[in-house]
Amino acid sequence: MAEQVTDVDGAEKAIARRIGFVARPVRGLVNAPHLLVLVVLGIWVVCSFTYAALEDKGPVEGLWWGIVTGSTVGYGDFYPSSTAGRAVGAVLIVSMLVLVPIAIGHVIANLVFDKESLAVATVLEDVHARIDRLEHLTLASLEAQHGRAWLEERLAEHEAADAATTDVAEQMLAMFAQKNAPETNASQDPPGGSR
Repeated sequence: MAEQVTDVDGAEKAIARRIGFVARPVRGLVNAPHLLVLVVLGIWVVCSFTYAALEDKGPVEGLWWGIVTGSTVGYGDFYPSSTAGRAVGAVLIVSMLVLVPIAIGHVIANLVFDKESLAVATVLEDVHARIDRLEHLTLASLEAQHGRAWLEERLAEHEAADAATTDVAEQMLAMFAQKNAPETNASQDPPGGSR
């Protein structure tokens, strides 16, 4: 039974690696709105001009066909008669059905105005400004009370303690990253599973 569990775990890891190979670039494209818009426009223009070349149409007719086909309106005034032209149309339709709604989602997300988030951001800015003023006043008071040399020594001690804490935190992050890192190629099973 334990062998079956490890075989299943190994198969899941192999599938996750294969899906990740495709999913990472797609995830990167979906999360980069400017690049997404450029890709959508690029697909539209390339498919439109390819259609125009394959079907002996002019560039304006090709662009019109691209708009009508990519938007899935399909007036029927222009349509591909060749198999290659239909393949270009299929690529255009599928890519627009997948990518355009994602681009529209980015636009809508940027148009939505969240009053609560703005209020929280305003309060945080005020808190940061007050903390900065308190820090400035405290440092000025300590300098007046103990002198500049004493204050610089305390600040240097504080920075050293901060740096030591940061180093420990970075070591912990490196340890977790190392523990969760994907296995190396030497320890991976061959494509057919373990033999």
